[in-house]
Amino acid sequence: MIPFVEWLLLETLQELIDERGEAATQAEVARRSGLSERVVSYWMVLMSELGIVDRGPDCDGRAWRVLLTQLGTHTVQVCNERLEAAGLTG
Repeated sequence: MIPFVEWLLLETLQELIDERGEAATQAEVARRSGLSERVVSYWMVLMSELGIVDRGPDCDGRAWRVLLTQLGTHTVQVCNERLEAAGLTG
């Protein structure tokens, strides 16, 4: 099991990637999730070290872009399946 904030960020990132078809910035993840950019940055660094996301600077170097790794995609899928099985999704 993962912390709620980690799931929230992964789920938010997945939604943004699905909508755009490309990586999202950490600032976009922060806005969509309702968390501060500082909190998102902290968790993205941690999840990058765990191999759940890939992150790197965007082309102008002013923002961090993030993508789910295969492990990150699997993690979101497993968490969402557990939430659905528990009747916690709408």
